[in-house]
Amino acid sequence: MARIPKDIIDQIYHTADILEVVGDYVPLKRNGQNYWACCPFHNEKSPSFSVAPAKGFYKCFGCGKSGNVVNFVMDVEGSSYPEALRALAKKYGISIPEEEERTPEEQLRQNERDSQYIVSNWAKDHYHRLLQNTDEGMGVGYAYLKERGLNLGTIQTFELGYSLDQWDDLLKAAEKAGHQLKYLEKTGLVVQRQDDQGQDTGRRYDRFRGRVMFPIHNVSGRVVGFGARTLKRDDKMAKYLNSPESDIYHKSDVLYGLFQARQAIRHEELCYLVEGYLDVLSLHQGGIKNVVASSGTSLTEGQIRLIKRYTDNVTVLYDGDAAGIKASLRGIDLLLEGGLNVRVVLFPDGDDPDSYIRKVGDQRFADYVENQSQDFIAFKTTLVAREASADPIKKAEAIREVLQSIAKVPDGLKRQVFLQQTAVTFGFDEQVIITEYNKLLKTPAAGRSNTPPTTPTPAPASRPADSPSALAAANPRPLTPEEEIEMAMYGVTHGSEEEASQLAGPTAGLAELAAPLDVLTQCEQAVLRLLVLYGPHEVQPEVSVAHYLLSQLDGTPLQNPLYARLWAECREAFLQGQLPDLRLLAHHEDAAIRSLLADFATERYDLSPNWRIKDIYVPTELNLIQLACDNAILRLNKCHVQRERQQCLTQLQDNQLDSNEQLNVLLRYNELTKLDGQLAQMLGTVVARNS
Repeated sequence: MARIPKDIIDQIYHTADILEVVGDYVPLKRNGQNYWACCPFHNEKSPSFSVAPAKGFYKCFGCGKSGNVVNFVMDVEGSSYPEALRALAKKYGISIPEEEERTPEEQLRQNERDSQYIVSNWAKDHYHRLLQNTDEGMGVGYAYLKERGLNLGTIQTFELGYSLDQWDDLLKAAEKAGHQLKYLEKTGLVVQRQDDQGQDTGRRYDRFRGRVMFPIHNVSGRVVGFGARTLKRDDKMAKYLNSPESDIYHKSDVLYGLFQARQAIRHEELCYLVEGYLDVLSLHQGGIKNVVASSGTSLTEGQIRLIKRYTDNVTVLYDGDAAGIKASLRGIDLLLEGGLNVRVVLFPDGDDPDSYIRKVGDQRFADYVENQSQDFIAFKTTLVAREASADPIKKAEAIREVLQSIAKVPDGLKRQVFLQQTAVTFGFDEQVIITEYNKLLKTPAAGRSNTPPTTPTPAPASRPADSPSALAAANPRPLTPEEEIEMAMYGVTHGSEEEASQLAGPTAGLAELAAPLDVLTQCEQAVLRLLVLYGPHEVQPEVSVAHYLLSQLDGTPLQNPLYARLWAECREAFLQGQLPDLRLLAHHEDAAIRSLLADFATERYDLSPNWRIKDIYVPTELNLIQLACDNAILRLNKCHVQRERQQCLTQLQDNQLDSNEQLNVLLRYNELTKLDGQLAQMLGTVVARNS
């Protein structure tokens, strides 16, 4: 594959807007200087994913994912570095020159995933051509789609196709186009023919034959698999056949139509969830663009996380089939547990969204959905109450079934409202319902991991629930404005490891809490952070932060290998007349350094806007850059002094020293003690100098 020229890479980094790119996946909300959202990489209820547009970095304070705009595309799409660069170049209209024409696989990269993406995209184009340019495709496939009311625009938008009713049409065409057989097999497009003993006979045949093809796209628009509907009336043949699981296709992490619907979902702040491909196609053509399908599979946590990237509101469009409704209730509970607001629309018996919109037309369908939409808990309560109205035992079981769904709702106020509604619907006293709900929570099988219990749960014997450390960990105190300023100024926490864990907050990553930084590492991190974030800024007239820090700490090497390496690179660049530039450093070849820079560039806490609203001036870190540099230098020096003092104490306990050596060590210890006191005094009295 042709290498992307350095100047093109620089142009991509310069052009790509991290807010716009990240905003394609999650809804960002501004809070202070940064933008926040629920993390696209793990399931969470409260936003801990931060984007710092001025610095070009993102970081999740929950799972620890961080990086620049290219890293984000790599993380969210699971793509390689060149692939992410090319995706951004395509998005922003940047042309990438190629060296020479190569085979389809070599045009991206010769690895398994990329080759599977390529062959899947080729197959999509092949099926699409067959639908429109062959007699069988037009007479069978296109005729069926037209009979279902789909127009050419919808067929083009979703790239529908047709597979010829032949054993090896795709296989021959793929080999002629230069695609390797192993990738056709890995994607499930071609199947091995086996004998009665399950042994490979060496023969291959097409998986999809004589079927209308529905390409399945991931959120970035790449084809990962296919759904296929037979048009033959054969009871022994499955009506729908899907691609098998592969390196690029995982059914539990894909929603049909999401690529085409994602912008509409974000704009409408609502996602309609249906079951089948044709439901999506008919509604999209009818003007309801914000619709996706679970493709006939049970709803999964991965699919719910996909929806939550774009909205917190879901309306499930049910077929008018009672058995199908009962089977789908568990999936709705997962939606509730994911923190989504769920509503339900039930169509008349015998109709599904596709048939009903074709029967009544686009406008009447939209009106019906709007008028018939009801909250899921109310819907479920009414449904099970109606079925159990005459049987006391069934009624009790129905109430427990509803309470299990209510227990999935993360929001306490909503749970309270639902409990009140349940009491009214079943004709019970509210306190009886609440009592039963509390009993349910105590049952391990009925509860859920993040359900807030109504009664205290016993703490493990090794850590009493009323111990100060347990209380601090469970209920970390809010930071004072002064602490927020201090954290913003130094970029680290001070004091003991326990204090550092408390200040990190309840959403800090597990790795951060499990391995808190030692004091020396924190002090080294503080000076390094100031160097890379504010190197070009002046700490005094004609004296940059980089010059000030590098000169003051010229004889103080950093102990952390990663910090020392970055410090040395910045120092070498400074000696050549170049000041640290965070946006250039963001392209660093070392992933560990890129991750470190992302940590520096994104801050866990933002100052409350109330300070500005009330016209209370709070200085920024840059306003106090002289103070920040002085304090960071003094703290690092003090840390080195204390470490040397400790070494002296250790030496004094060595019985192998003679009296002269002991005296020298003792004198040095006294000098260090005096110096430590002076540094402590300076740290207590240092004030910002007037520039």
